[in-house]
Amino acid sequence: MKVIIRKTENVPMKLEAKFKAPNALEWTDCSFSSLMLRGLSFKIMSPLVELPPPDLGPSSALNQTLNLLREVLASHDSSVVPLDARQADFVQVLSCVLDPLLQMCTMSASNLGTADMATFMVNSLYMMKTTLALFEFTDKRLEMLQFQIEAHLDTLINEQASYVLTRAGLSYIYNSLQQHKPEQGPLSNLPSMDSVSLKVAMAQFDRYLSAPDSLVMSQLNFLLSATVKEQIIKQSTELVCRAYSELYAAVMDPSNQYKDPETILHRSPHQVQALLS
Repeated sequence: MKVIIRKTENVPMKLEAKFKAPNALEWTDCSFSSLMLRGLSFKIMSPLVELPPPDLGPSSALNQTLNLLREVLASHDSSVVPLDARQADFVQVLSCVLDPLLQMCTMSASNLGTADMATFMVNSLYMMKTTLALFEFTDKRLEMLQFQIEAHLDTLINEQASYVLTRAGLSYIYNSLQQHKPEQGPLSNLPSMDSVSLKVAMAQFDRYLSAPDSLVMSQLNFLLSATVKEQIIKQSTELVCRAYSELYAAVMDPSNQYKDPETILHRSPHQVQALLS
């Protein structure tokens, strides 16, 4: 995985209408067939979505709908309906309800910045997954939700790595290294890639190494799962270490003509990794 340096921008949100979930009485009193029809109506209502809350957690509409879905599935799960029929009902209802909910979440997040959108989607998908995990016949849906979560986690991992590299003074240097071609001559001849500039950047990077927990995107503090947050920090740190390793190799390469390279980058990649582990 390559680190993607990206500037996150917050775009003003324009959606105003709110998604309205059916009330509990409507859901618990209806048959599974009528529930499926009501689920299909979500697709019509999906453009009327609720804006993500400030903490980027699941919307109230999503929470309400999942609570109602949990009640209905729990009631049907304990019924005397034959196993095959119950499985068919579950599959149909999950298709009719979850797909529109996913559309609702996607539309709700459409005007958010990259990191905000990924955080909101991870939280929403996590809530769906924890709800379905309580019931049988949901394995395929759980796999699908996990796949979507992982896609958004990749975004957050790259965003966190970019956040660290930018604030630790290595963003410009790493980009210059990635774009450097041998025909351009030694790396040390490029603007801001001379020994003095690198030493200044390394001093800033050393401050990060002394307190790595100080450089964590605020969005990660909104994640509902502590395990997910730890995973993002761990894998983004691996990307930061990889970027430093590439820089270290380039500075130590005689063809790049850095004089006394050990005085520029005085920590080996292994030492950096040890400090961040």
